[in-house]
Amino acid sequence: MEMDLNVLEGAVKKIFSDMRDKGLDNISLDADFYWSIPSEMIYDPYTEPTDLNIGQLEEDYKNLVQMSNENLLIGHNLKNVAVLLRYLSEKYSS
Repeated sequence: MEMDLNVLEGAVKKIFSDMRDKGLDNISLDADFYWSIPSEMIYDPYTEPTDLNIGQLEEDYKNLVQMSNENLLIGHNLKNVAVLLRYLSEKYSS
């Protein structure tokens, strides 16, 4: 299967637009640390992850802000975006 980046981009833009329409321009983090599964294990459902790491939402966000301000965003920053989007999806699912 292939994913069309235009579909993903459009979906995120639509969801963010809907959130802004509801007055959600800024989001407060009421959690910070999270469990992170190493990349080599995350898509292997046949092996239970044993080497869990700790990530930090605030650090992920600050990293994105810094890289954006310096015009240095790269594909690797999708990891930061992904955990922040997951937080949003769990906090604002309706």
